[in-house]
Amino acid sequence: MQNTAQHNTVPQPGQQPGCAPVTSLRLTLRGDTTLQVDPAAPAAARHAAQVWLLAAGVLDLHRASWGETVTLRRPPELPVRLPGIRRAGTRATLRPATPGGGPTQVLRLDWSDRPDPPLTRPADPHLHLMQPADLPGDLLPCLTLTPGQALTRARSFLARAGVQRAQLSDGHELFDLTLPDPIHPAPARPDPAQSRPGLTAPDPSVGGGHALLIGPPQATLGRLWLRAAPGPDAHAAAQALFVAAHAANTHTAALRQTRSARLGADLQRATQLLRDGHALPEATLQAAMRLVRADGAALISLRGGPLLSAGNLDWSGLHAAQRYLRPPLLSGPSGVTSAASGSPVDHCSPLLLDLDPDGLTRTLMLPLNSGSLPQVAWVFQMHRCPQPWLSDTAELTWDVLRAAARDPIHAAGPRGLERRAHQATLSPTLISVLDSVGDSQVPSQIAGRGLHHLLETSGAHAGALLTLPPLGLPPAGMPAGTAFSASDLTASAGAVDDLWTPQAQEVMLGAARAAEPRQQALDLPDPAQDGPVFLSVTPVVYAGHVSGVLALLHRPEPPAPQVAPLLNVLATEVGRASERQRSLRDLAHVREKTFRVLGRVLEYRSYETKGHTDRVTELALQLGQALDLTSTQLAHLRWGAYLHDLGKIAIPDDVLHKQGLLSSAERQWMRQHVTIGETLLREQGLVPPEVLQVVRHHHERWDGQGYPDGLSGHRIPLLARLFAVVDIFDALTSERSYKAPWSPHDSLQELRRMAGTHLDPALVQAFMDLMASRAALPVLPEPFDDALL
Repeated sequence: MQNTAQHNTVPQPGQQPGCAPVTSLRLTLRGDTTLQVDPAAPAAARHAAQVWLLAAGVLDLHRASWGETVTLRRPPELPVRLPGIRRAGTRATLRPATPGGGPTQVLRLDWSDRPDPPLTRPADPHLHLMQPADLPGDLLPCLTLTPGQALTRARSFLARAGVQRAQLSDGHELFDLTLPDPIHPAPARPDPAQSRPGLTAPDPSVGGGHALLIGPPQATLGRLWLRAAPGPDAHAAAQALFVAAHAANTHTAALRQTRSARLGADLQRATQLLRDGHALPEATLQAAMRLVRADGAALISLRGGPLLSAGNLDWSGLHAAQRYLRPPLLSGPSGVTSAASGSPVDHCSPLLLDLDPDGLTRTLMLPLNSGSLPQVAWVFQMHRCPQPWLSDTAELTWDVLRAAARDPIHAAGPRGLERRAHQATLSPTLISVLDSVGDSQVPSQIAGRGLHHLLETSGAHAGALLTLPPLGLPPAGMPAGTAFSASDLTASAGAVDDLWTPQAQEVMLGAARAAEPRQQALDLPDPAQDGPVFLSVTPVVYAGHVSGVLALLHRPEPPAPQVAPLLNVLATEVGRASERQRSLRDLAHVREKTFRVLGRVLEYRSYETKGHTDRVTELALQLGQALDLTSTQLAHLRWGAYLHDLGKIAIPDDVLHKQGLLSSAERQWMRQHVTIGETLLREQGLVPPEVLQVVRHHHERWDGQGYPDGLSGHRIPLLARLFAVVDIFDALTSERSYKAPWSPHDSLQELRRMAGTHLDPALVQAFMDLMASRAALPVLPEPFDDALL
C-alpha cells in the first residue's frame, strides 16, 4: 500500500520516471523501543524515512503503539546530514498497522504530508480523554513515586476501577502492568527481563473494550485499558499516574543533560590530555563513544583499515562507511549545502548512515578538523535506537562532540597561517626553532609549528611531514607515486602541490630509503611557476626505522645553508615525540598485563576460583559503563578487579582450601587478605589510590558491619561498593568447596535481600537492571587514562 500523492514527496535515487514516489514504510517496534525497518522495503523508502525516524521520539513510538495517530514534524535544522535525501515534506504520521498490543508492534510511517488529525477528541468512540477528577487518599502517595512504583502502588485501586492493563512511560522506559480478569482469571506470565515487582509483560490477549489516555492527547504518557467506559475512579487514577509520569519525564530529560555534561567534561579532559601529550588517542575515542552511547567506535581514514577501534563493531558496516569519507560528501566549498537544512556544510558536518539492511544499527560519522589533510573521522555504531539527541540541535551532546571534533589536536598543527607579506626574511636559529615547537608532545603539532616557523623565517613557501604508508616503501623501480600521497600528509604549511610531482616523489623516496637528508632543484615545466623549486628532505627516524620525511620547498632562491641542519633538528624532535608516544602506549599495556597476571596468580593456588578474576572484571566494567563512570574510573575499577584478592597469596593452604565452614580464628586469618593485599600493592608505588581502595574495602558492608574498617553507607568508596556487588554475585553463581553453584535467578534474589544491609541498594538495582536488559554493554578494551604519569 503506497500513497501515490506526489506533492512534497521525496524523490529518491533509482526511482524510475513515471513511478509514484514511495511515501510509507512499515516498522516493527520491539519491547525495548528498538525500531526494525521492514527488510522487504525498497531502498527508496528507507532513505526517505530517515528524516522521520530521527524525529520520532520514544513517547511517539509508545503513542503509536497505543493506537494513536502521531504527527511528526521535520526539525527545521537537523544536526546531521542524511545521504540521498535532498528535500522532505513538513510532516509525517505514525500509526499502528496492526491492532492489539504486545511486546512487538507493527507501525506504519507515512510522510505524504497529509493534514494533521484533530487533537481535541479521539476518532474512536472507545478511546477516552482524561478528565479532571478529585484524587482519593489511596492515590496521593503515587504523586511522589516513579512511574513503575506508582503503577505498583495503585494496583489495587486500578483493579477496583475496572482496569485490565496499564502502560506508563517516563520518556525513556515503558512500564506495563496487567491485572487479572475477575471473571476469567488467567495466570500471570512474568517477563524474566522485568525485575520490578508487580509489573508483568504485555499480553496481547488482555484488553477491554475501552481505553483511557493518560494525559492530554498532544502529550500522552500512558494508557489504561478498561472493561467498561471509564468512571470517576479511572479518571482519578489516570490523573495521578500522569503526574508521576510527567515528573519522571522532566527528570529524565534533566538527567540526560546532566549525563551529557559529565561525560562531555570527560571528553574535554581527554582531549586536553591528548593535546598536552599526556594521553593517547584511544582515550579520546572511548570518551566520545560513551558520550553518544555507542556500542562501537573507530577512527578511520581514507586509506587502509581503522586507525583505532573500541567496543563491538560491525566490520562490514565500518568498511561500507569508509566510502563516504571523501570529498564532497563530508567537506567541500561553501556552495555545498546540507541535505536536511539547506545550510552550508562545514568540514565537521556529521553524517548519519543507514548501512544495516534490518534497520537496527545506525552509523554516525563525525569528521575531525583535519584542515587540508585527507579526511579522518570518528565512526560510531549505535544499536540502541532512537537516540533522542540525534535530532535536537540544542542537545548538549552535539556541542561537546563538535568542540572535540574541531580541536586543533586532530589537525597537523596550526593551520591557516600565511607568511606575512613584504616582511623581511629573518634568519632562523636553533633556539628559534625549538621555541616555536613549545612544550607540545604531539609529533604532528611539533612538525606543524616548526614548519610554520621555518616558512616565516627562512623564505620557504611550503613544508610538510609525510609518514610512510602502512606497507612501507615500495621496491626500487616502482612508480614513485605509489609511496607518498595526500593520505600520508600528517602536517603541512603552505601550498604543497609540488610534492606530488614525480621529481619530488623520487627525491623523498631516495631520502627515505637511504635514511639521509637530500636537497635538489625541481625543474617543473609550468609557465605559471616563477623559477625553479628547491626541495630539502630530511628523514624522520622512529623506533630505529625511517617513519617518514620532512620536506621544505623554496622558490625561486635556494635555501640558506643553515636551513638543512635546522630541518634535521626538527625531524629529530618529531622522532623523539613519536618515541615518547610509543613508550606511553607500551607502558599502559605492560602495566595492564602485569596487573592481570598478579590477579590470576591466586587461581593457580585454588582451582575452584579459576576464571573468577576475568568474570568479575567483565561484570564490574559493564556495571561501571551502565553507571557512566569516567574512563579513568573504569581503568581503576578494572585494576581493582584484577588485584582485589591478591592478599590471599599469604593465607595458609589449610585455611584457604578448607572444606566447610571456617573457625573464628580462621575467619580472622581470611579477613587479613584485604590489608595484606593493600600493603603489598602500596609498597610498589605504581598503584593509584583508587585501586588500593577497591582492594581494601570490597568487603565493607552498607550497614557498617564489614571489615577491615567498619565503614558504612557512602563512606565506602564508590568503586569498592560497586565491585562488592559483582564479587558476591560471581561467588554465588560459582561452585565452591563449601557449596554448589546457585542459579542466576536465585543469586539476584539474594542480592536483593542483601541490599540495604550488605550492599548499596542503588547499585544492586542498577546491577539487576543490567542483568535484566539482556543486552550487556560492550567492554571497552583497556581504557587509557592519565594515571600513567
